[in-house]
Amino acid sequence: MKNMKKILILGYIIPLLTLSSCESWFDISPKSELKADDLFETSQGFRDALIGCYGTMATKDLYGGQLTMTYMDVLGQYYSTAGTTLNNFENAYAYNYSETKEETRKDNIWKNEYNIIANLNSLLDRIDDQKGIFATGEYELFKGEALGLRAYIHLDLLRLFAASPAMENGRNRKAIAYVDRYTNELFERLTTEGVLNRIVGDLEAARTLLAPIDPYGPKHATFDLENLTGVWKGREYRMNYYAVTALLARTLLYRNAEGDKTKAYNYAVEVINSTLFPLVSGADLSSQDKNGFIQENVFSLEYRGLKDEMVDKYFYVSNSNSDFLSINKSTLGKIFPTSLSMDYRQQWWVENSGSYNLIAKYSYSERVPLLKVSEMFLIATETAPTLGDANDYFYQLQYHRGLPETELTAENLQETLLSEYAKEFLGEGQLFYAYKRMAIQKKPILKTALSDYESVYILPLPTENTYFID
Repeated sequence: MKNMKKILILGYIIPLLTLSSCESWFDISPKSELKADDLFETSQGFRDALIGCYGTMATKDLYGGQLTMTYMDVLGQYYSTAGTTLNNFENAYAYNYSETKEETRKDNIWKNEYNIIANLNSLLDRIDDQKGIFATGEYELFKGEALGLRAYIHLDLLRLFAASPAMENGRNRKAIAYVDRYTNELFERLTTEGVLNRIVGDLEAARTLLAPIDPYGPKHATFDLENLTGVWKGREYRMNYYAVTALLARTLLYRNAEGDKTKAYNYAVEVINSTLFPLVSGADLSSQDKNGFIQENVFSLEYRGLKDEMVDKYFYVSNSNSDFLSINKSTLGKIFPTSLSMDYRQQWWVENSGSYNLIAKYSYSERVPLLKVSEMFLIATETAPTLGDANDYFYQLQYHRGLPETELTAENLQETLLSEYAKEFLGEGQLFYAYKRMAIQKKPILKTALSDYESVYILPLPTENTYFID
């Protein structure tokens, strides 16, 4: 068959890095491989496989760095130093994806994301046959969690490497493969809408599995959340029921098919109304360990090397070398207008050091947020049935950011939301996707026009290991 790209999914579990915690990963054989059948003989093996997936997601090559505070925020135009000569992100800042180093960077993201998907599929392909080995609720927990993670990663691959539905004929263009089996077969390259439909299907299945049993789900009032043990401990950080629900809201807003905005609104409000992820107040920010606003995280990753490997390397003024990333005064003024200097986010997330403004939100926190309740307030604002409802949700967020009430109108809604995304997701990699979702033909933050905005917002597919039939 012509033009076929080989899929690289192995017959062994790919050894994944574990989270830096007391959780144990499986013992690696002398060849650094472990047959999946051996791993999945016990419920602990399934748990370990999930921990390994989280651990790999949290590394600096993925959500511990490139897909949040470094590469994605360079694409979001936050860092003025990224555009300086010899900076390691110089070509990324200029959207020169064909430069050798940048091609390697994006291709590695693709490969690493699909490797995690392969491990999740290995688990999912075996879990139904092993249903009898699990204690009550564990089967639903592990399967729902794995489906949610698989959907999360596919959505980010889609948002990077394919047209958005808002682009011209965007939903009908060929996009990426939705890899949902552990196999060496080739996969069909689906359209953007086709991939989004598969993501929604996985998330709806995950919600159904998690709803009756997840402590961080609709029955949370029946659990003692302060004293959870075993597999139930730490559910507030993982792909819990409300994380799946928040991801559904994000996905449906992106898909924007008929009825999706109403559904996205309902899901966002469900997460908000759970009250499990309260917005911060001024009183909450009395200590440095809370400067990441971690109580608002619906899903986050722990990265124990965050300060040593990321903060000290990229956001430390004495280390102003080719890796150094900072925000100049002009760009900071576009993100946080001087008239709103009381904004909690600027006060706690940005550190001024002479002529440099540095990301400080990770200086005292090892949690990297991937879904936050504040995003649910923004989604509820954007999708609310009336402008009055939109203003209600937006004001709640503004109040909890130390800001005065701002009136939203039909005319200023989109621009105001983009300004909030720039503030709210500093160091989190989401601003680039917001501009792409809305098909804004400008650079983020700087607002300068792009002559060919699709070449900026659609990263070129790798030429090898593409996982699909071309």
